[in-house]
Amino acid sequence: MEKFKDFKILRIFVGEEKKYDGKLVYKSIMNRLQELKVAGATVFKGIEGFGSSFRLHSSRIIEISENLPIMIEVVDKPKEIHRALKALKPILLTNCLVTMQNIQVLPYNQNKKRNYQTKIPEKKFNMLKKLFIR
Repeated sequence: MEKFKDFKILRIFVGEEKKYDGKLVYKSIMNRLQELKVAGATVFKGIEGFGSSFRLHSSRIIEISENLPIMIEVVDKPKEIHRALKALKPILLTNCLVTMQNIQVLPYNQNKKRNYQTKIPEKKFNMLKKLFIR
């Protein structure tokens, strides 16, 4: 069985409408992470939350709320996470709450070819061929 490997998870919390250099912060962060070729990053949109202002932001229909919470989760080897943090530092320092934790990951090779072909007896194949191929 494969062994778990040491990785880090970086979580970046930001308001949905927060901007940096005229662009949405979370989009700027994702673009930069993609340029850096980190192992993986996902953006999650919260339905409710509050930050240092203690103002509740909610997605409830009754209330009109803006600036819902966004969380970007990044997983990679520690060296790559630290490289990403260094590159993102100007954006993160003034706009985001950032947390980092050590995690264990069971790696998988997405590029590994797997053979899922099923052998069909020739007689059955010919029958199916007649039914579906005209």
